[in-house]
Amino acid sequence: MFQSFLKGAKLRGWMSRSDCPPIIHECKVLLDRAYSTLDKIDNDVILRARLKHVPGVYYCRSSTHIGNSLILFYSQGNWSLSPVPGSIKYIYESEGSWHFAVQRQRSLATIGTDPYAAYPHFPAKLYSSALEEKLESVRVSWVISHFAQWAVSHEHVVVLSLCKVSGYDVISLDDCLELSSSQ
Repeated sequence: MFQSFLKGAKLRGWMSRSDCPPIIHECKVLLDRAYSTLDKIDNDVILRARLKHVPGVYYCRSSTHIGNSLILFYSQGNWSLSPVPGSIKYIYESEGSWHFAVQRQRSLATIGTDPYAAYPHFPAKLYSSALEEKLESVRVSWVISHFAQWAVSHEHVVVLSLCKVSGYDVISLDDCLELSSSQ
């Protein structure tokens, strides 16, 4: 149902563009007449390829930039649960706020214990390399960070939270070499 909603929003957006062919625009008029309801609900949705959240933090859909589409989020905004990894399929604005349509990373039920669980200061976890088919609506405020993933096999990826990585804490290689040569 959610995918149909997004496809409909894409179609409505395309039909509303000025470069839409006139014959397609006529179809829009006919479709609006045929499917209008008595209690008209405003279903205007704005889709984007990327979103700048705060300075230095960008979110992109997976078809635009895979790295900026990998997010850790609290499902349904429930902060008492562990965050789950997912990939942003769509970025959309609805009712004045930004949301992501996310496919979760599949968890591994076949593995007994996660080999990274023994390292609490190394926030990595083993997951399936496949994504769930179902899309989940995620508010931007539910996202805690991006994550990095490393494919260790065709079926498994290691997910590493990037919540403790900051551009302000990282020193460039040139600065590092300059510091070491001055001492």
